[in-house]
Amino acid sequence: MVKKENFSVQGMHCVSCAITIEQALKKVPGVKNVSVNSVSEKAAIEYEEPATPELMEVAVAKTGYKLIVTAGEHDHHKMLKEAEIALLKKKFIIGAVLSVLVMLFSFTAIIPESWRYLTLLVLTAPIEFWVGRQFWRGAWFGLKNLTANMDTLVALGTGAAFIYSAIIAIFRLPFEVYFDVAAVVTTLVLLGKYLEAKAKGSASEAIKKLLRLQAKTAHVIHENGKEMEMPIEDVKVGDIILVKPGEKVPVDGVIIEGASAIDESMVTGESMPVDKKAGDAVIGATINKMGAFKFKATKVGKETFLARIIKLVEEAQSSKAPIQKLADQITGYFVPVVLAISVGSFVVWFIYGAAPSLSFALVNAVAVLVVACPCALGLATPTSIMVGTGKAAERGIIIKEQEL
Repeated sequence: MVKKENFSVQGMHCVSCAITIEQALKKVPGVKNVSVNSVSEKAAIEYEEPATPELMEVAVAKTGYKLIVTAGEHDHHKMLKEAEIALLKKKFIIGAVLSVLVMLFSFTAIIPESWRYLTLLVLTAPIEFWVGRQFWRGAWFGLKNLTANMDTLVALGTGAAFIYSAIIAIFRLPFEVYFDVAAVVTTLVLLGKYLEAKAKGSASEAIKKLLRLQAKTAHVIHENGKEMEMPIEDVKVGDIILVKPGEKVPVDGVIIEGASAIDESMVTGESMPVDKKAGDAVIGATINKMGAFKFKATKVGKETFLARIIKLVEEAQSSKAPIQKLADQITGYFVPVVLAISVGSFVVWFIYGAAPSLSFALVNAVAVLVVACPCALGLATPTSIMVGTGKAAERGIIIKEQEL
């Protein structure tokens, strides 16, 4: 039997990452179709035996990313994302302080000339290899999988400037150093990653708003008639629940005692409350306006009406529109083309450039690598689609697929 599930993916930050993960998952026997969205950081996978979530997790791990297959009531992916954003902020602040010092010592005579290059080396090394660690890690896994991505461009660009300058500093050669290029570019690209991570959270705000519609607790009536308030995560099918005036209905079910008027505008859009009596169905997250009633839970957790709406929205955001597929294809060829142009730029400036030709060649090759990162091309379409489908869901319009 073919299953379709959505999994969170940790570590993605550009469309090249998504393409790499898709290629890895498609190689797993039993996987029928894969759609990875770098903005929502979700992978929508259709699979059957012999494929299992564990096998897919291993396949993704080999590319340097993490497929989160453990299902829990707490949002594990959200916790990891918040920790990632906090770390990016910390790295940017430290990188910015060190970069200011590098710039200051590069263009002033505050420290003796004999110690200037070595001081710059010591200040730039943590920026290059700690602040910019994720770029080197991504480039390494890209090399292992014979792919190139944005991390490859940044690591090659800043790494070339740093290594070239480090050789000059260590051996005291009579050339200019470019520690300022390595430090500032790494810090600014990391700032972009930090802002991008926060923007992804804003783009998925609609899902968070839908989740906030849920009731947090339920008044469960036990067999002895005693009422106990418990989290809705602990409610089971068949439990008898009491809903008081003004409270939200915790889960889906059928009224067995009492009557009331319920505001179902979040489901139907109808602003007038709907009268309910024994035998009528009630929907979780709707609001009880008047009388108290008891109902029997028939659907809980991921089976409730609201949970299914959230799943539909997530699937729509994880799927790809035709224009997004085209953008992904272009991005897949873009990085190798940029690498070729950078090499060509280095060769031309080295052969035909003015003296010192090596310095000019290095600076122009690094400029091509850093400026031509294709992230905007790959992120624009999925970000706009996420915002659009989310806003539609807030207004009661559910978009199931992006491709008609």
